Amino acid sequence: MLKTGDEYRASLRDGRVVLASDGSRVSDVTTHPQFRDAVDTVAALYDMQHRPGTAEIATYQDEGTGKPASRAWQVPRTKDDLVARRELARLSTYHTFGVFGRPPDYGSFNALGLLSVADRIAPSSEEWARNIDAFIDWGRANNAMSADIVADVQSDRSVPTAQKPGRLRCVEERKDGLVLYGAKPCASGAVHSHVGTVVTLLTPGADPDANLFCYVPLNAPGLTMVAREPVIMPGTTDEHPLDVRGEEPDSLLVFDRVFVPSEHVFSFRNEEMLGLYHELGALALWHILARLSYKSEILAGAAQAIVEVLGTENIPQVRDAVSEISAYATGLRAHVLAAEDTAAYANGVLVPAERYVTAGRLHSVENYPRMLQLLREISGQGLISRFSERQFADGSVGEMLTEFLPGTGVSAEAKNRVFNFVWDLTCGANAMRVALFENVNATPPAAMRARIYASPYRRPWRDFVLDHLGVDISAAR
Repeated sequence: MLKTGDEYRASLRDGRVVLASDGSRVSDVTTHPQFRDAVDTVAALYDMQHRPGTAEIATYQDEGTGKPASRAWQVPRTKDDLVARRELARLSTYHTFGVFGRPPDYGSFNALGLLSVADRIAPSSEEWARNIDAFIDWGRANNAMSADIVADVQSDRSVPTAQKPGRLRCVEERKDGLVLYGAKPCASGAVHSHVGTVVTLLTPGADPDANLFCYVPLNAPGLTMVAREPVIMPGTTDEHPLDVRGEEPDSLLVFDRVFVPSEHVFSFRNEEMLGLYHELGALALWHILARLSYKSEILAGAAQAIVEVLGTENIPQVRDAVSEISAYATGLRAHVLAAEDTAAYANGVLVPAERYVTAGRLHSVENYPRMLQLLREISGQGLISRFSERQFADGSVGEMLTEFLPGTGVSAEAKNRVFNFVWDLTCGANAMRVALFENVNATPPAAMRARIYASPYRRPWRDFVLDHLGVDISAAR
C-alpha cells in the first residue's frame, strides 16, 4: 500500500506516451532530462512515508485493512483529519518550497470532492456513486498520484462551446464504457502521475457528450501528453537551489479515441454536475489555500534571511516590507484555520467552509505578486551581483570576490547562495511560471470576487444596519 521512491519511479515506466518540447518521444520520464529532477523530488516524498519523523505525517492507519496507507487518500471525517491533511500539505510544501502546485497529497481531492457530492450523483446512477468509492479504495491501495484534468482548450471564442473541435467529448458510447476524443490543457504534474481525473466544471454551455466525470490511467492507449518547453535554469545546488529540484511539468493531454471502462465513470450527461464547481472543488481549493499559506511562510523566512545577511534590519522601509510579508503569511493562516473551524459535513465528508477559503485565496492571489516584488526590493543589488561556483573558484578573481562581497556575519559565498535561492524564488523563468500558475490556478480573482458578492452571509450585517435605521427595503424587492 506504500510505495518507496524507487517503486514510484518504477511505476512510471508503464508505456505512457509523452512528447517532449524538442519533438522527441520520451521513453522513460524518470531519466529524461526535462522530467527526471521533478520525478526525483516527488520520489523523495514517497520515501518520507517510510522515514521516521515524517512517516507519521505522511501515513495513517487504514481502518479497512489495519495497515499504514498514504494520508493523501484519507477521507476527512473529523477536524483532526483535516488538521492531519494540512500537516501533510506543510510537509510537501516545505519539501518543494511551494513551487509544485500539484504534489502527491493534492491529487486525491477531485475524488474526495466527488465523494462529498455522491448523494447528488446516486439518483442518476448508483453504479456511478459506487465507482467513486472504488476509485478512492484503488488510489489508497496503490498509493497512486492523481492529476487534475479540468480546464478546456483555448480556442476560437466565436465558435459555440458545444461545437469547439478540441473539446474533450465522448464520440462513442459502448455497453462497457466510453470512447473519448479531444484535448485537455494545463495538466500540471500529469507526466509524473499515475491517473488523471476528468471533471467538466468550468464549461458553461457544454454539450451532453462533453459532460464527463471519470478517471483515466495516464498510460491509456491513445493518450498522448504534449509537454511545454522547460523553464528551469541548469546549474548546481549552490547556483540554483530551487531549479535543481526540477519543475512541475505542464502538458496538453490529447485523447485519440481513448477508451474509459464503465467502472471508471463517475457521471456522464448529468447536467446538474455542471453547477457543482465550488461544492465538488471545496477540498481542493482548501488545499490550495493551505499550500499558499505554508509557501508564504517560506517567503517571509526568505525576507528575514535577506535583511540579516545584508545587515539592513534597522532601515525602516526594509522593516516595513518584512512586516508586510509576515502579515500576509499570518492572514493566510487565519483564513485556513477559520475554514477548518467552521467546516461542515457533505455526504459524510468534513469540508472546510468555502466562505473563508474563497476570501483567503483571493487575498493570496491578489497579493502574491507584491510579496515577490517586496523580496526583490529588499534584495537590492544582491539579485544582480550573483556569481557561479566556477567564478568563485577562479584563482585571480575568486579571491577578490570573496574579499569584496561578504555579507553581514557570512561569507561572500554564503551570501551568494542566499540570493541564488531568492532569484529562483522570485525572478527566474520557473518563478514566473509558478506566479502565472498561482494567478490562474482553479479560479481567477474576478471569479472569486463574484462568488464572494453572491454569497448570502452579509445579509445579517445588512439587516442589523437597516433595523437600527428603521429602514425596510423588503417591499421594494
